[in-house]
Amino acid sequence: MANDLILVTGFGPFAHFHTNASWEAVKNLAHDDFQNKQVELDVRQLSVDYNFISETLPGILQSENLLLCVYVGVHGTAETILLESRAFCNNYVLPDVSGRCPADNCCIDKDGPAELNTSLNLKAVADEVNKSLTDGKVELSDDPGRYLCGFTYYTSLKLAKCPSIFIHAPVTEIYDSNTTAAAIKLIMPHLIDQARKLKNI
Repeated sequence: MANDLILVTGFGPFAHFHTNASWEAVKNLAHDDFQNKQVELDVRQLSVDYNFISETLPGILQSENLLLCVYVGVHGTAETILLESRAFCNNYVLPDVSGRCPADNCCIDKDGPAELNTSLNLKAVADEVNKSLTDGKVELSDDPGRYLCGFTYYTSLKLAKCPSIFIHAPVTEIYDSNTTAAAIKLIMPHLIDQARKLKNI
């Protein structure tokens, strides 16, 4: 039987972020980092482009053995790692790297649910991770913004058949990529365990 698949993504460059902290943190996540969890990682870089997300992500989310989707993005003002609990449908008015906004400034359907929430218990994850995190801190957030981070998260919450989470990382001047990567490696096993329990309900 095939191992459960975990989608892990970071974003490419945008605006003044010529090197995106999110991609730097996830690009070296190796499959054997979570070998004892019997999972495979599909690590991808996403373009900061609404059309790219709309055209590419739905197909990725159709994978039959997808257990969990973990999206990582950079947050320009965050001072800790943020676990985002929800995403919003409308008000995507900031142009992407191609200078475009989505049609009707919405994600998927302007008449869809105004917000969607993750099925994961993020407080439990943060509480456990903070007990063992030696560098940095994990906190909760309920606003991933109205840019590609929120747009991607809403798309996944709407279309994925498995749990999704968005993790915001501070800029590298606050947490270097190794610090963020170490935190993600601590976060992931808790997410995997929760996703498996939800799958078996």
